[in-house]
Amino acid sequence: MIEEAIEFLGLKERFTIENRMNRQHKIILALFLSALSGFIDILGLFGIGKMFLSFMSGNSTRLAFYLAEGEFIQALPYLFLIASFVFGAFLGDVVKSRFPGEVLLAILTTETFLIFISFMMIFLDIKDEWSYLPLTVAMGLQNTMHIRVDDKIIGRTFFSGVLHSLGTDISQAMQKNKPWSAPLLDLVIWVVAVSGAFLAGILQPNIPTQTLLGLVLIILLLVIVIIIMLNKKQPDFR
Repeated sequence: MIEEAIEFLGLKERFTIENRMNRQHKIILALFLSALSGFIDILGLFGIGKMFLSFMSGNSTRLAFYLAEGEFIQALPYLFLIASFVFGAFLGDVVKSRFPGEVLLAILTTETFLIFISFMMIFLDIKDEWSYLPLTVAMGLQNTMHIRVDDKIIGRTFFSGVLHSLGTDISQAMQKNKPWSAPLLDLVIWVVAVSGAFLAGILQPNIPTQTLLGLVLIILLLVIVIIIMLNKKQPDFR
């Protein structure tokens, strides 16, 4: 009985350690995705006339503004961006349904392929808004990844939602209904997203968009390799 209890405690400790590692890996991945969305948004602002690639609230507002002004030609690119984002969400849900056991890997691989398409379009000197539509599809696709940490779904591009969660989590922490780590995680996610946008803003004037997208592709491929390795060690990290 004593030996069984010791064995049980050992397994329980191992389970706790593995869960903690799994949680840390998910947070790191979510932070990377948040930085990526901020980074890519700035590429859109610089590259196609101050249009957002993941911030559809801003695009929807500008679409409405141009429609109200009767400037339908100016409104059309925003409509294309919004439609691309919606298609990305549709595509992401299809991918999740087809690969339920490898959601993270399947979504990231598809996202990498979409960014590669945009990279090739710019390489082929297609430098108008058409070359950025695959990036918007990729951002819509990314939002279908539900990286759950505690009671949060993180790693998406809805930063208004992150700030809203920050406010409510501060309230819950002050009422002692949640630990202070909950609003801290929201704050870190927002800061990392802003940092990604800040980095792109610094690099964009001096480095071609094609080169920056090439760097993004290399990093994404490394992340995919890391996830494959983690899946072998932690089968529930998917």
